[in-house]
Amino acid sequence: MKISINLQQIGELDRTILRTLKKNLKWALKSFNINLEILEEVIPLTTAEYNPFKRQYDANLIMQNLFKSYKEKGLFRILGILDNDIYVNRYNFIFGSARHPDKIYSPYSPVALISIFRLREEFWGFQADQALFELRILKEALHELGHTFGLIHCENDCIMIFSNSIDDTDNKPPKFCESCKSSIEIFLKNEI
Repeated sequence: MKISINLQQIGELDRTILRTLKKNLKWALKSFNINLEILEEVIPLTTAEYNPFKRQYDANLIMQNLFKSYKEKGLFRILGILDNDIYVNRYNFIFGSARHPDKIYSPYSPVALISIFRLREEFWGFQADQALFELRILKEALHELGHTFGLIHCENDCIMIFSNSIDDTDNKPPKFCESCKSSIEIFLKNEI
């Protein structure tokens, strides 16, 4: 049986980003026999999710809406992608999240979220670099999806290294180490 990861647009986003991410994830996850789909509907951002003082969106509130969509559709995994700055209480900003909105101590969540807002070179004051931008999106997607498969942060040369800065994202490889890869294979066998 082939399992599916569904890519979900949240708010305004260039759809070519979703198509490119789907292609790149297909390549990066080919050994796991995972299908990738882009969901047609768009989940809108709401004023309740926006913090005007921070000028950012609350990732936890977005995750709650994403989780509702996941439950209603009966999906295996859903990855929300948005082009807006996000935060959670402990951090000024985050690149992504895979916290379960209903179970704070759950080992994994079936939903994940990434923001591409800070992944552009232009955000950091540099000239645009499309290839680097796409690689960063892939890395953040793989990292958060890794959490949906029960992985924790890793200290090996692995995509599951925690990113506290854009340099951390740039310095890690766009793949799982052998230990994390093996853990995903075991997780997926148990899920099917």
